[in-house]
Amino acid sequence: MSNETTIHAGAAVKPFVKHHLIPQMIFFTLGFPKGSFISIDVTDQCNLRCEHCYFFEQEQEGTLDAEGWESRIKDLKKKSPFLYNCTWVGGEPLLSKAIIEKCKKYFTSNFVVTNGTMPLPDWPDVRFHVSIDGNEAAHEKMRRQKGLYQLMKKNCSREDLHVTGAMCVTSMNVDTIEEVIHEWHSTTHLKGIMFDFYTPIQGLSDDLWIGWERRDQTLDLLKNLKKKYGNFIAMEDRVIELMKSKNSKKVTSNCLFEKKGRSMTTKGTVKEKCMLGPKADCDRCGCVVPYYLHYRVEKPTIVQETWNELKKRTSLLLKNEL
Repeated sequence: MSNETTIHAGAAVKPFVKHHLIPQMIFFTLGFPKGSFISIDVTDQCNLRCEHCYFFEQEQEGTLDAEGWESRIKDLKKKSPFLYNCTWVGGEPLLSKAIIEKCKKYFTSNFVVTNGTMPLPDWPDVRFHVSIDGNEAAHEKMRRQKGLYQLMKKNCSREDLHVTGAMCVTSMNVDTIEEVIHEWHSTTHLKGIMFDFYTPIQGLSDDLWIGWERRDQTLDLLKNLKKKYGNFIAMEDRVIELMKSKNSKKVTSNCLFEKKGRSMTTKGTVKEKCMLGPKADCDRCGCVVPYYLHYRVEKPTIVQETWNELKKRTSLLLKNEL
């Protein structure tokens, strides 16, 4: 091995140890450090009023400006040195782009959840999650406004950005899942679609909840569709299994987001429970987040991901040597 190759090898090993192996060892032994992820209601404004929206069932208390959020985030990071992950929600967070622009530098990972009605900012360091509420008819019925679906597809089909879809399954769109996957897979630059289920919220119609039997059937459908569409269905098989009725209560009774994360109101105060707020029915939680977090700290997952990363990096080193 030449000196130059040795240098390249050393440069590759250091990031692996620092950015993968050490964090995974912490997850393996301790789980997620408390305060390591956060969701921020960046604004109390939205250009839509959707059928299933939990946000406006909560009383809003005003907003912080960009400087106020920067100060609040700095304070939180002093108290929680492992705070690296932020999800920007709302309201419609892109109505307050200046706040995200100013504050995203404080996090290693930034996720912006948007309704897709506005052009996406040129932020290659951010992952965008665009809400897709079924096929065109179901989406616009849920969103209570015509013309949104094609506008959303135009704004979010960005090859230069990391954009995934997020479909909240309800009684209004459950029959459109396969159609949505096929359409977005074949006609856009979307990186994939993840799925969760409507969580009953006090004050909203319980009719949107599809029930446990239909939820289990839908999860089986997603597993079968993965055989055809692969990782375009952006959910690991284990996460899908954890969301089933036989496993769900085990996860939600020990919700890692509630225990280890924070959800912040538009004024920078801590919101009760999680981003869904105090009116959410946790026993019927359909949000993918707690299931994904549970999966991430399962020991077999950590071992497998570390092994996969090691194989990938070894392969790259061998290619460089050749």
